[in-house]
Amino acid sequence: MTNDLLGRHRAVLPDWLALYYEEPLEITHGEGRHVWDAQGNRYLDFFGGILTTMTAHALPEVTKAVSEQAGRIIHSSTLYLNRPMVELAERIAQLSAIPDARVFFTTSGTEANDTALLLATAYRRSNTILAMRNSYHGRSFSAVGITGNSGWSPTSLSPLQTLYVHGGVRTRGPFASLSDEAYIAACVEDLKDLLGHTRPPAALIAEPVQGVGGFTAPPDGLYAAFREVLHERGILWIADEVQTGWGRTGEHFWGWQAHGRNGPPDIMTFAKGIGNGMSIGGVVARSEIMNCLDSNSISTFGGTQITMAAGLANLNYLLEHDLQGNARRVGGLLIERLR
Repeated sequence: MTNDLLGRHRAVLPDWLALYYEEPLEITHGEGRHVWDAQGNRYLDFFGGILTTMTAHALPEVTKAVSEQAGRIIHSSTLYLNRPMVELAERIAQLSAIPDARVFFTTSGTEANDTALLLATAYRRSNTILAMRNSYHGRSFSAVGITGNSGWSPTSLSPLQTLYVHGGVRTRGPFASLSDEAYIAACVEDLKDLLGHTRPPAALIAEPVQGVGGFTAPPDGLYAAFREVLHERGILWIADEVQTGWGRTGEHFWGWQAHGRNGPPDIMTFAKGIGNGMSIGGVVARSEIMNCLDSNSISTFGGTQITMAAGLANLNYLLEHDLQGNARRVGGLLIERLR
């Protein structure tokens, strides 16, 4: 049956739509931290649907919230008042630590980053973006245009002028042999030199931990040091928390907090884990940035009642059960044993 499904997949879907393994799996169901394939084999799920099923498969609190909401209404668009969307936005605004925060919901991390780029370039009236080498921010035209990883960037065409900055990968590049303190200082000097040769950019977008690029991270404090340089020039800082948010690093609730001595980012994007498999992404920004757009905009599927109900239930569960603390404990054990 799997071979038949694989043939049908190849007949109707793009060649570039990758499948894992020489014999691809059809995942039929999951429970807790395990999933099962069509042959009945059970697997420990270390991937979570690309880092998305964050708390558990078939988590009763989430499935109950989705079922109850589906029995009322699934979708109405952002053109109508939406209680679950307002409630989740209130929670995320408070958790973000961004002052006077506004929240806009999307359907994916790609769309969230796309929105953040729109806000930053409109607010700053500049189409120049600083991005990190080895970075990944999604598969839309603009997100591909700022992706610093050739394996995930199928075109060099872009609506943006992108300048790539040193620092995202601690173990490679001209500064790899330096101490952490010297590494940060060298990356900051490189950033200053780069800014001296270009018109003022709109923003720096950076993943606190690079995901697709191999789960690499700079020394704690790099983006705080960058922020000082950016702030002097009015350049915005966008923290791409699509993979790192919601306590997953263990040490902090948001990845940017490892670099937060100068306060939160101007714009933060999120997605993946908050929906526990439902299609939720979003942007948090200071009100003057979020409100800078001067034309109409809506979202058909961003913030649907059913996805917001799932997000609220999932967020409540991870906070009530201290999943951040669990990530810190289990993550430390895993790293120790793996090393």
